[in-house]
Amino acid sequence: MGKPKHEEHENHERWIIPYADMVTLLFAFFVVLYSMSLSDKKKMEAVAESVSQAFLGGDKGGSTQKVKISLDNLAQSPPQTSPRFMVRRVVTNEELIDELRKSLQQEGFDLVHQDKLQPIQIKIDSRGVAISISAGFIFEEGSTEIRPELLPVIGIISDVLGTNTRLIQIEGHTDNRPVVGNVFYSNWELSALRATATARTLNQSFGIAASRLMPTGMSQYRPVADNETESGRAQNRRVEIIMLNASEPEDRLEDNLVPR
Repeated sequence: MGKPKHEEHENHERWIIPYADMVTLLFAFFVVLYSMSLSDKKKMEAVAESVSQAFLGGDKGGSTQKVKISLDNLAQSPPQTSPRFMVRRVVTNEELIDELRKSLQQEGFDLVHQDKLQPIQIKIDSRGVAISISAGFIFEEGSTEIRPELLPVIGIISDVLGTNTRLIQIEGHTDNRPVVGNVFYSNWELSALRATATARTLNQSFGIAASRLMPTGMSQYRPVADNETESGRAQNRRVEIIMLNASEPEDRLEDNLVPR
């Protein structure tokens, strides 16, 4: 009689190979996601090439090729801000005001010791952070288009707006004098169109999500000064950009971002 055949033992470690492949795939997947957030095209191409070589290259004899992706170059510079991959900070009203003051002071606006004659004023009220801009500062008289030379100032404000997901109410205000000419029917139209022009500029020129913006015309009915004096009327003619305490849901926000 021949010797009895030994029963083959089941290999309980076969799971290691597919598990290792899965971990490798996940690693490569997240490296590609990271590279997509970089604005440097050359670095992105380098990562893509490394991944391609790892999965499409290999030994003709069928041996397993190790994945080797160098992250040294990627770590030398942080990824640039991109709307789709933007890390949004949760900031307080006080932090927002400090950031606005620092940014605008670099442009010559003293908002720490501001007075009523400053063309830009900021404050905290029950709604949130209110940025009041004199209409005579950013608009020509009777116009609803922002002066091109003042777009950098709007850009500074938009940089701060982009640090959070708060809803933004934009209010147009006028004095109590009736409009002159036939371009606008009343102060309602003038204030609403100026608010809309500001919202359009924030969205189209600076990439603030349209779903966050709520322009509205307040006409002459929310004065902050006496309309009986020219100084008071000048203060009442304004556009207010208010970062409300409420925020936009992330799922809605992502669908309304405009790439910068």
